Amino acid sequence: MSLLTIESSIIYESICTKLLQNRELNFVGVVNNKGRIIAGQLEKIYTKFEDKNELEMFLMEIALEFSMKREFNSKFGSIEYVFSKRHWANILCIPINESILVIISESYIEPGIILEKCLPVLEFNFKDGNDVNESL
Repeated sequence: MSLLTIESSIIYESICTKLLQNRELNFVGVVNNKGRIIAGQLEKIYTKFEDKNELEMFLMEIALEFSMKREFNSKFGSIEYVFSKRHWANILCIPINESILVIISESYIEPGIILEKCLPVLEFNFKDGNDVNESL
């Protein structure tokens, strides 16, 4: 594991820990481009999933979706975030370099509120020149 990877892992864990202080957020994690969780607390399974494997499958689907969407970056620009509003939950996904921050909240929370809580945390953690998407 390279120093940059260790540094990124520490930053990602810090982001997840800070965001999870908000009780309206049910899950916060960072996944790599294969959908494997690299930060966050997978052992605290979000109650909508039957088990850890189901959550992992869900996260792999998100990574695949982002991989497919990146194919069109040259046409539309890079993805700033993807928000899915479902009946029982909201899912916000924000790309961070080659990884994806995944946030699951209650469905009654407005997308703008979640973004307002997340973006300052991301900006703070990447303010010292660490790599992050140009959109932040």
